[in-house]
Amino acid sequence: MATKANTPAGGSEGPNIPNKTRFVDLVENEKNAIHNAERLLGELNARKRRVEKLGEADANEHERLTELLALKDKQGPWIRFDPLFVALREALGRNDGNLAPVRIFHESGAILFDPRLPSEDEHNRQVVRTSLLYGLLSAGKAAVPPVVADGDRTRPDTMHPKWAGFLSAFYQSLGTIAGQMGLAQKVLSIIINDVRINSRQVAEVYAAKFAETMRVLIEKQVRENDPQLKPMVDQVIDRVSDFSASEEERPWHEVAIDLPDLNSWADNNVVAENVYLMGPMIFASMFEELKAFQVVDKLIELSQRGHISLPRGKAGTQLYEYWRQAPNRMSEVERQTFYAMTLGMPTGQPGAQVNTDFQDLWLRFVSSVSSLVRENRVDQLIRSSLPVSVNQQQVKKSARDLVANMSLYGYGMAYYAAIDLQKQINEMIQLLSDPDVKSSFGARDMWGVIDQIAQVELGGARNSSKYRTLATSGAIITRWLGDNLDRLRDPTLPVLELKAIENPPARLLGQSATSHPTDYDLINACELWLADSALDDMRVEQLSQPRESPQQPSRPIQMPSIARDLLEGTGLGLGMSYQPQATNGHDRSAYAGY
Repeated sequence: MATKANTPAGGSEGPNIPNKTRFVDLVENEKNAIHNAERLLGELNARKRRVEKLGEADANEHERLTELLALKDKQGPWIRFDPLFVALREALGRNDGNLAPVRIFHESGAILFDPRLPSEDEHNRQVVRTSLLYGLLSAGKAAVPPVVADGDRTRPDTMHPKWAGFLSAFYQSLGTIAGQMGLAQKVLSIIINDVRINSRQVAEVYAAKFAETMRVLIEKQVRENDPQLKPMVDQVIDRVSDFSASEEERPWHEVAIDLPDLNSWADNNVVAENVYLMGPMIFASMFEELKAFQVVDKLIELSQRGHISLPRGKAGTQLYEYWRQAPNRMSEVERQTFYAMTLGMPTGQPGAQVNTDFQDLWLRFVSSVSSLVRENRVDQLIRSSLPVSVNQQQVKKSARDLVANMSLYGYGMAYYAAIDLQKQINEMIQLLSDPDVKSSFGARDMWGVIDQIAQVELGGARNSSKYRTLATSGAIITRWLGDNLDRLRDPTLPVLELKAIENPPARLLGQSATSHPTDYDLINACELWLADSALDDMRVEQLSQPRESPQQPSRPIQMPSIARDLLEGTGLGLGMSYQPQATNGHDRSAYAGY
């Protein structure tokens, strides 16, 4: 089939997908997979030299990598190392009764089929489907099993627990593109006509960007026969990213010395899940300040005593189920202990390891973000436009110190506790928002119910507006930090796109500030946190100044049991070692919401 890179999409000849279309991320991910396998094998070999015998798990991994890399120098279409492509190849080749099996492989990113497909139209359709599935699974970060050697080919480890998760994501992606193949063919043809053609006259496309473009168009319910399809595709492409391909690998004599940046800390030093879990912890601590947990307990107590009468319905069922599950939920003391371990609150059981640095690092980051934006606005209004790279680096440093702390203390049972608290909070919101519960207390919303019960039964209500704002702001900030770890690792990237803050992008359908926060959402959340914390400008300016990073090991250092027993015997146990009045010379009132 002749390549017609400049044929207009949607013309009389139909969508054109050249045979030699090259999907660049297939090549890049293949190189990265080989590099990672070699790196891991090198680490295991170094460990093997240090110890007499590897553990069972390390020994099995060493054997897998050795057998796998033995195939690296062999030629063959079925020898691939990219776990995602190998798993997708296996899934498409399965004869499960629902899909006709298709055998795929790629050469330098060009997707091919074995045997060759009977018609040009079928080839186009399968290229579109395969690249779209690969892009969707890549963007969704699908769980992928490791690759193993199997004779003169590679295959996914179908006995690995991740294989079932991958198949689930695979069929979910198939459902996403069901009925959208006509649109997908036209979109890919438009992209191919617009991207750069390399020296070999091959169009170079990123499958992940193609998939992201399709996802946005599907959400907007765009149809393949829309006369404005090309302008809409061009607009989405501009928003997604540039589709230009990376340079070809250069010869050895052209490679310059390029040392790694030791400040872009190791991949396993900051764990995104440990950062994310701080959001539910902050959310729950604000509900604690509102007495929301106590309010629900009191509501059940009043219902048991017959002091409130609810009609037979959903609210009564929820109350009964909540009461029945009481032994399985965390007690107040246990919740307070987790707040101390993760957020540094001076609560919880004696002996718990308290995250004493969190509150100061949190306020430093929030204040530095606010100061950066304020200085940028002053520059625009009064002074000439000057580079703000130094200020950006100050914000990045405070962010790096904070996420390192969050990752350090978000270990062990804290992750599961965060999930449990998130589930409990959702149940509480559903219960307190029930129309029958609200009408029983003459409240218009759940906050009115909380205020009523807290005022009458629990010795006084708290400022619900303040704490719900802090809860939402904390969720947005923690989510933004977890989503932007790559930006924080790279010392050359700005931590905030100031132009995006001045002109915030439209939010995609189904997304919210707490689930997909933008830089604009982060700024708003930081400003709201400071406003509800009643911190004056002088205090914000002081907190935003650069400081030396706290000493933080790669993992919490456990105190020997004999030393811990001695301290607790003298009344100086770990649970009493944190005094908020002494932290960096500030009293507890300086820490918003805590």
